[in-house]
Amino acid sequence: MHATIQKPLKEILDMIEDGEKVFVIGCNNCAAKCKSGGEPETKEMARQLAANGVEVTGWGLPPEGKSTCVLSMVQEILGIQHKEEAEAADSFLVLACGQGLHTVIDATEGGLAHPGCDTIFGGETVSPDFITEYCSLCGECVADRTGGLCPVTLCAKGLLNGPCGGASEGRCEVFKERDCGWQLIYERLQKLGRTENMYEYVPPKSHIKSTRPRSIRLFADHAEFSFANMTHAIPAEKEGESE
Repeated sequence: MHATIQKPLKEILDMIEDGEKVFVIGCNNCAAKCKSGGEPETKEMARQLAANGVEVTGWGLPPEGKSTCVLSMVQEILGIQHKEEAEAADSFLVLACGQGLHTVIDATEGGLAHPGCDTIFGGETVSPDFITEYCSLCGECVADRTGGLCPVTLCAKGLLNGPCGGASEGRCEVFKERDCGWQLIYERLQKLGRTENMYEYVPPKSHIKSTRPRSIRLFADHAEFSFANMTHAIPAEKEGESE
């Protein structure tokens, strides 16, 4: 999921010009879990904007468990369910991640959209009240040799061939209060009986798969991942088949 935190009200008010009519749209999935854009937060944001002199034409969000980054969902909300309120608005305040923000732009055919949240990371929902980051979405995963733990994310220095030697008593040299990422990897490899992986050299990443913007196009029998100026078929086409 994408973890988000709601922007301070002053920052949001500074985005909105005098006389601008605003529709507030939240997200009933990730942002709801983060308490940055669920129904209570969306309704409260509409109230706070109105209390500060902003004309709010309405507010809405997808059904429970549904995301604002789904184009058809937002088109239904703004084009059917809240059509009159959306058409009366000059802009949309989006309490969702950056993906949801752009989805609102597409759903309104280029409408003005303000980000009401900061997207801070993509993470694992460990429990209903704890979300943490284990993957940096780099596009070049090396976690097979590190027991499934990502060194780019867990190591403060992002070292592919650790440890750095500066850790003390299992704690990070950079952030003393946090576990050394490579200590965690070593302990994980011990449990798996694969500590020999520590001797394998991993060459520097090319980072080309993290070149943005990226996209995936889905077909009946494969997907195509596009990045930089390349398109990569997944799975790769069989030998003898042409594009």
